[in-house]
Amino acid sequence: MSIKLTAVLVVACVAQSVAIAGPVPLIPETAYEIIDDLSYSEATAQTSWRPMTGSKSVSLVEIEGKKALKMPCNFYGTKFDRSSWDRELKLDLTMCKGVQFLFYCHDASSIGSFRVYFHSGDGWYRGKFAAPASAGWTVVKIHKNSTDIEGRPAGWSKVDTIRISAWRGQDVDTAFYITALGLFGSGGKIIVVRGDSVANEIPNELKAVKQYANIMARFLDRVGLSHIVLSDLDVTEERLKGIKLMILPYNPKMPDKVAERIAKFLQAGGKLITCYTLPRRFEAIVGIRVGPHIRQKYQGYFASIRTCDEGLHGMPAVTEQVSWNINDVSAVDGRSRIAALWYSNNGQSTGEPAVVISENCIYLTHVLLSDDSANKVQLLLAMIGNLVPELWREAVRGCLDRIGRFGPYTEYNSSKQGVEKIISKGSPAGLALDRAAGLRKRGLALLSEGNFSKAIAAAEKAQESMIEAYCLAQKPLQGEHRAFWCHSAFGVAGMTWDRAIELLAENGFTAILPNMLWGGAAFYNSEVLPVAAAVKEKGDQIDLCLTACKKYGIKCHIWKVNYNMGWATDKKYIARMKAKGRTQVNYDGSSNERWLCPSHPDNQKLEIESMLEVAGKYDVDGLHFDYIRYPGKDGCFCKGCRLRFEKSIGRKINNWPTDLRNNESLNEKWLDFRRRQITTVVAAVAQRAKKIRPDIKVSAAVFRNWPVDRNSVGQDWKLWCDRGFLDFVCPMDYTDSGSHFENMIGQQLEWAGNVPCYPGIGLSVWSSSSDICKLIEHINITRRLGTGGFTIFNYGPTETNEVLPLLGKGITRKR
Repeated sequence: MSIKLTAVLVVACVAQSVAIAGPVPLIPETAYEIIDDLSYSEATAQTSWRPMTGSKSVSLVEIEGKKALKMPCNFYGTKFDRSSWDRELKLDLTMCKGVQFLFYCHDASSIGSFRVYFHSGDGWYRGKFAAPASAGWTVVKIHKNSTDIEGRPAGWSKVDTIRISAWRGQDVDTAFYITALGLFGSGGKIIVVRGDSVANEIPNELKAVKQYANIMARFLDRVGLSHIVLSDLDVTEERLKGIKLMILPYNPKMPDKVAERIAKFLQAGGKLITCYTLPRRFEAIVGIRVGPHIRQKYQGYFASIRTCDEGLHGMPAVTEQVSWNINDVSAVDGRSRIAALWYSNNGQSTGEPAVVISENCIYLTHVLLSDDSANKVQLLLAMIGNLVPELWREAVRGCLDRIGRFGPYTEYNSSKQGVEKIISKGSPAGLALDRAAGLRKRGLALLSEGNFSKAIAAAEKAQESMIEAYCLAQKPLQGEHRAFWCHSAFGVAGMTWDRAIELLAENGFTAILPNMLWGGAAFYNSEVLPVAAAVKEKGDQIDLCLTACKKYGIKCHIWKVNYNMGWATDKKYIARMKAKGRTQVNYDGSSNERWLCPSHPDNQKLEIESMLEVAGKYDVDGLHFDYIRYPGKDGCFCKGCRLRFEKSIGRKINNWPTDLRNNESLNEKWLDFRRRQITTVVAAVAQRAKKIRPDIKVSAAVFRNWPVDRNSVGQDWKLWCDRGFLDFVCPMDYTDSGSHFENMIGQQLEWAGNVPCYPGIGLSVWSSSSDICKLIEHINITRRLGTGGFTIFNYGPTETNEVLPLLGKGITRKR
């Protein structure tokens, strides 16, 4: 791998008042390729690592002959968002999996988050990491496939700047250290092509491009198949040499020159797995013809992939996948065939192809989703093994090695011993461990016999049994608040409210927070908000949900999305609100018509009356605020905001809105004005709802970092707790890092004071929404910190089918 020196690393950080001190631990040995060995003087370090505005200069520390950079975060008495440094390096990162470095921070509690940026062309690749829980040095890895895109980067081959940013969490000074900046992951015969070029033409597709490339990379990592995620901007004939298989996870737009290079790769004997899209010029080469787009006829129409005719060697008979649309496809006689069809959630064949195979290509008619992950792995490996048989053995070895690698464990023996230590007398966990041992033994025997597909199936079942044993060994804590947010007003797709609530009760949950109203739509028979069209067909959703909750003993806290009018709001209604000057205007003068202006008296009345209507019409247990804030610092600067703000301070603003940011005194008054608009609604609902229903609970989903967010989005939730407006609060702590999650909760418990704080766990936004082991870790953190409960996002099909039953086996088990 060739590396040219010239990039930039920027690091941003935040703290509070007292500088953190303490000896720096010994720096461990590393055995990977280093791209900055710090072999220069402190003076050179300070010029090479240039501090951004407000940040202090770095310094070099030496510990027994090894050097590290000290990055001071001066947050006390300052106002900037982050401490940052740039390090110039020119890097070609195309043929590695990412960048890694050693990291140490004695106390990262004052840091809100860390970011690592890679500048390329006219944009950036942006990664993130959380401060590890370790008291010593820890390896931090930034995977290319997990990065977001800002602007228009030119590919990983043209990186000229690396930026690490530690953002302000509290106004307390701290410092962190980095050393051994290097690379990880190279080689392999598989390339996953990520469609970064969409940033130039269809940037709204960037999120999906990243999501589906990430899913594919995670599945490959899961089974230990070596691969590289390559930006489509970096595809060249030279980089494709030695590659056996290319995977296109979701590539909605492909530059012509890239398509031409991939066509040559296929003509030279390369193999292709492609999902949802297939460029026209490939059709003749692979012998598969793609037709028009097909939408689902109803929710659950495309629910599973099932083999047909000859199928695909090693493919599961049924793979669950809840897709919403597909592309039609037809096989070419003598060149390709249909291997699987789509089935609906009632078990009926749709007749629509799901998988088509030719000699050099396998085409999946939708993207590969992460649900039913065990069968997805087998499906993907069957595709890979049929196209490149030599990869079967490597895949089987990876699956077998993975058995026991989950949660706090790194391999089979440690996980077996660890679970045995926490098993209670009479627990069925022991039987699950025995089952896992038998399946593992069978998998090893099948590998030696060369029966690869059956060996993979045995290995996957062994891992499932190990995780089941771990779940069974967990102990429930009685009396805690256990809740799910449910973002869909109609509950879990393919399930009635009655069944969805019954499952919660069976698995030990105590509450549901269903999203039943938005800023411009109600999913019940409202006289205050426009009623969503679907209510006429599907009925009053509050009534249906609440009836089930009463039946099964589940608390029902109705969730309202405040100010944001949402997807279900009629466009004519939005237009009317905009015409009346009731929607938001951004700082730059652009319209944000989906958001209502929080300072408009009629909007405040609408928010208050709609929530009170629910309290008056239904015997609900609670009202739950969400989006009870501004969308960001750039809203709202409409004409009405100007008039109302000027009236509140008793003077005119000459240069609106620039004076609000250029004049410090005005800025403080403006931020206070914004906070008052939001607090007014919270206070009114809290006070008046109690008069309607004295035992009702008022709660809110809030941003996690109160000191910062009270200014950035006007959400002063500590004040709401202090004044008794809230009966409980749910900070949205959606990190998948246990250490970061624990640090955040520790601070939030102080801000909440005497108000119960039930942290929000972001299961559905993690890289894997079925990661039961990480979820257990997070729940145990809430117990260790004594929160009294937790709230999980989101109650959907994957969470219901794959996660909830495992929770109910142990950690939320009903006694």
